[in-house]
Amino acid sequence: MSTPETHVPFFDLHRLYLEQKAEIDAAALGALGSGHYILGPRGKAFEEAMAASLGGSGQVIGCNSGTDALVLPLRAAGVGARRGAAPPEAEVITVAHTAIPTITAIRASGGTPVFVDVDADTWLLDAKKALAAVTERTRAIIVVHLYGAMGPVDELVEGLKKMGRADVAVIEDCAQAQGASKHGRAAGTLARFGSFSFYPTKNVGCIGDGGAVHAGDPADAERLRWLRNYGQKDRYNAQVEGGMNSRLDEVQAAILSVRLPKLREWNARKETMVARYRRELGGLPLTFQKVAEGVVPAWHLCVVATDAGPTRDRLQAELTGRGVQTLIHYPHPAHTQPAFAPYRREALPVTESLAARILSLPMNPTLSQKEQDLVIRSVKEFFR
Repeated sequence: MSTPETHVPFFDLHRLYLEQKAEIDAAALGALGSGHYILGPRGKAFEEAMAASLGGSGQVIGCNSGTDALVLPLRAAGVGARRGAAPPEAEVITVAHTAIPTITAIRASGGTPVFVDVDADTWLLDAKKALAAVTERTRAIIVVHLYGAMGPVDELVEGLKKMGRADVAVIEDCAQAQGASKHGRAAGTLARFGSFSFYPTKNVGCIGDGGAVHAGDPADAERLRWLRNYGQKDRYNAQVEGGMNSRLDEVQAAILSVRLPKLREWNARKETMVARYRRELGGLPLTFQKVAEGVVPAWHLCVVATDAGPTRDRLQAELTGRGVQTLIHYPHPAHTQPAFAPYRREALPVTESLAARILSLPMNPTLSQKEQDLVIRSVKEFFR
């Protein structure tokens, strides 16, 4: 049987590259010709530009990937110096409704993941359940800003203070939410650390891999810089245990400096697309993610939930047959995957229900109106 022709790709990276081809090519060639490839002026310039884009109150430290952007602050917070080095009691609370890197970062830091369920409306970490899961062994809480909306960071920070546990580091996983804000404060700046991914499909993406961490405390920023470079304060002088090789190279930094100024425009395009999906499909038996009060999302994905798993699967098959590419973010909650089975403590009913019902529709800065027309028409015809 032949595979249906794709008329609407989920994300076309080549199109996005062509939008800035001349500038990207010039930036990459400039970096290649400079003779500075690691921890040079382009990386520093990008870090400063990104810090300014987040409000300028903290510092940004570039690193090798979005995964390392979680590993580094976990180590800085004392979860573990290296894989296996943290005591067994070092726990990190987070959700199972997330991409695998959130959990692998915890394990790479020597921590033990503690899974809590998500809110049934926002599909993000349930603050009350997270605070209830805090024990004397808790070292950090990772709040995943999934799909571009923002989780309950303020509630967690305030709740931990009231519990006398301000020592627990709250880390914002902003891999999918660069450009979002809550009550005027940028995602990644509400907690002790904010972690960002520059995977090619992210709101701002590399032509490869890259990541960054935002830290409001200068001492934290300094420690992160040491940790990303073998733990060294200066060459051949390691100050802290747990150092690693995780540096944003000059070529990627140069490309990111070209792309960062487009963030608002790209996010605005996607906001328009998501608003149209919600308007056109709002009368169908589909549920959209609820955005918390005060949050201005920076949509990375447009996800809908059907009434039941079989409906989701039939809808996806129908769209595939019409040439519309869709994905599921994410089909297998982390606590149900074999690699993380030892850390499963209880059922997560909301998470498990969502995983069976969600579907991601095409939505990216280069999606055309004609392509979105086809998606909307196909979904409507499925439910007739």
